[in-house]
Amino acid sequence: MDVFMVYLFVATATPLFLWAEHKKWAIIHSPFVIALWASFIYYVAVPDMGTLGHIVLWTLFIANFLYAHVAAIYLYAAPFLREQKLKRRFTLIK
Repeated sequence: MDVFMVYLFVATATPLFLWAEHKKWAIIHSPFVIALWASFIYYVAVPDMGTLGHIVLWTLFIANFLYAHVAAIYLYAAPFLREQKLKRRFTLIK
């Protein structure tokens, strides 16, 4: 549960980091964060969530996790790799 709480706070801050450069990605990510908080509050408020509650909670968690990683690769790794590829081509041309 501690790991989930830490991830919940990181996921909540992610749209704030994205807002400056990529508003569209931040807006798309916001419903995931709201759903995660809603399911977490439900998890805390209702001691016995049942199978469906756990499925929803973990589905949201995994979807948010995947979205965050795809966004990180797209926003940070892809431009870096593209720049490295261009540098390599430029040095080969010289």
